Amino acid sequence: MKYCYNNLLNLFFLFFLLSCSKEKQLEPFNLFGNSSRTSSYEKYGRFWTGVALLEKVNCSDTTGFITFPLSLKNNTFVTSSAEGFVACFEHSNLLWERKLEPKEYVISNFVASPKEDIIFISNFSNVYSLSKQGELNWKINLNDTSKFFSILLATKDGIYFTSSSNFLYCIGYNGITKWKIRLPLPTTNYFAEANDGKIILNLTHDMLGMTDTVICIDTSGKIFWKKFFEKVRLVRTPILWKSKIFLLGYKEQEKDIVGFVYCLDTLANVLWSKEFGIIPRFLSISGEGELFLILYNLGLGETISTIYKLNEKGNIVSKQFITSTFSTPLFISQQIIGAIGYTKGNTVMIFFGKDLTLWKTIDLSKYPSVLSIPAVLDDCTMIFVSTSGNYIVKIDENPIIKLLPW
Repeated sequence: MKYCYNNLLNLFFLFFLLSCSKEKQLEPFNLFGNSSRTSSYEKYGRFWTGVALLEKVNCSDTTGFITFPLSLKNNTFVTSSAEGFVACFEHSNLLWERKLEPKEYVISNFVASPKEDIIFISNFSNVYSLSKQGELNWKINLNDTSKFFSILLATKDGIYFTSSSNFLYCIGYNGITKWKIRLPLPTTNYFAEANDGKIILNLTHDMLGMTDTVICIDTSGKIFWKKFFEKVRLVRTPILWKSKIFLLGYKEQEKDIVGFVYCLDTLANVLWSKEFGIIPRFLSISGEGELFLILYNLGLGETISTIYKLNEKGNIVSKQFITSTFSTPLFISQQIIGAIGYTKGNTVMIFFGKDLTLWKTIDLSKYPSVLSIPAVLDDCTMIFVSTSGNYIVKIDENPIIKLLPW
C-alpha cells in the first residue's frame, strides 16, 4: 500500500514539473486587441478616464506619425513617421528608432510575433521584420505592384494580408513566404483567426445588390469552406469569439436599407441572424460574449448613432442613442467601454459603462490631429499618436487617484 502511495506521489510530482516547465503559449500582437478582432482589452483591467495629456516625444522626424500605434509588452508601443522613421516608446520615452531607406515609409499597420518581432510593409513593397530592440531580422520584397495592402493579421504561425491585386499572402516569422493565392474578389480589408488557426475573410463586390461571400482558409492556403450571402454587402471584419463567427452586412429590401448581424459556427452554419433598420458599422465582443454594436446612417441633418448591447444569442440587453458618429469599434475594458467619435465636427473620446450609460466625454479636438486607433498599454493607458508633429495624447488618470486604496 505504501509502495502504491509513493508511486502516486512520484507521478503527481512528475506531472507538476512537466506542467510548470511547459512554456505558456504567447499571443501575437494585433490591432483591435487580438487576432480574433474582438476589441477586448479586459485582461489589462479598467481604462483610465481621468485626464487627457498632450506630451511631446523625442523623434528625429517632427512631421508627425502616420501609423496606428501597436502596443507591445511592458507599456511599450511602436509607430512610424512620415519620413520613414520606425520608433518604439515606453509611454512617452523613446527607446529606439530606425530609419528606412531614402523615400521609403510604412504603408501598413504594425503587427508583432509572440516574441515581439515587429512586422510591417513599406511603400517599396518590402516586408520588414525588426526585433523588439529595433534591429533588422530580415527584409523581403513581394514583387507585387499593388499600391495598397490590407490590415495585417498576426497569428502564432505567421502573418496574413492581401494586396490590391487580390493576392492573399502567408509569411512565416522567418521571412519565408509559405504560400500565396489569388482570391476571386477583394476582401473587406480586415480578417480574423479562428481558434484552430484557420483564417476567416469577407470577399465583397463592394456594391449593393450583389452576393458577397465569407470564406475559411486553412493554414496550408486551401479553402476549407465558403458561405454566400445573397444580395448582402458584407462590411468590416469577421469577429471570432470561442467557436462562433460574427459578420456584419446590409442589403436593400423593399427600397429600404436593412442591416444584419449574423452568427455562424465554425462550419459556416448560421446559428442566428438579427435584422436592424440601419447599417451596422462596428462590433466588439467581451470575454463573456457580450456584443456591443454601433449602427448609424449617414444623411442630411444631425447623425444619431445607436449602440446596442446583445447577448451571445442575439437578444438585445440594452441600447443607447447618441448624437455622434464613430470611427472605431467600442474598445472594451473591465467595467468601461469607449470609442472615438465625432460630435459637431469635433473629435471626442466617449466612454460608457458596460450597461451603455454615458460615463464621460473627453474632447480631443484641442490637441494636434490624432489617428483614431490607440495603443492600449499593459497598465490600461490609451496612447494616441499625432499626425501634426511628434506628439502623443495619453488618456490616463490623476496620479493622486492612482495612489488611493479604492
